[in-house]
Amino acid sequence: MPGLTRDEIDRLATGGRIQRIGRREVVPLDGPTIMLVCDGWFRVFRNAAFVRDVTLFIAQAGDVIAPGALFGERSAESGAEALADATVLSLTREAFDAVAGDDPRLYVSVAANLGRRVTRVQTKLEAFSRATVESRVARALLDIAEDFGVPAPAGTRIDIPLSQSDLASLAGTTRESCSQTVAALARAGILKGGRIRGLVIQDRTRLEALLA
Repeated sequence: MPGLTRDEIDRLATGGRIQRIGRREVVPLDGPTIMLVCDGWFRVFRNAAFVRDVTLFIAQAGDVIAPGALFGERSAESGAEALADATVLSLTREAFDAVAGDDPRLYVSVAANLGRRVTRVQTKLEAFSRATVESRVARALLDIAEDFGVPAPAGTRIDIPLSQSDLASLAGTTRESCSQTVAALARAGILKGGRIRGLVIQDRTRLEALLA
């Protein structure tokens, strides 16, 4: 999901505060400020009944992770967990408007970023209501590959520090079921590797076929 550019982040930083977040530290997203990622990756989640939480998406540099203050309401997401050491920018709505007033394109960039996120999350939640575990894991892997994949000799390599638990939460299943599914896909030759970071999607066509 393309987000704000480095230049746009730097301009907004003149009116906000940059904060360093340690690996696996959770940032609450229900505060009164707008928050966006400067560097690193975050697992953005929502608390849900009967389970620890549900991962909605993985955010990277340029993504707005707490947009509620833009609309005068609390963010729908509960929190963001840093997958590695990261930095975030926090600023008030007034500070955002002061900077964006000189460059209205900032509003367009934020709206585009949020629009792509809403579309992605809606597609995911709709699929959850009818998809098998295999299909949900395939969807999660394809989304990750689209956002964070890098070309590799054998296919597309996932280059982000995700754990099996992270992937399971993104796919809406248990760690055990996710691990078994990834192992089965590896045996079938669709994936190559064991750990999620460095995992290679060797046969994207067959992985996409599992979404049906």
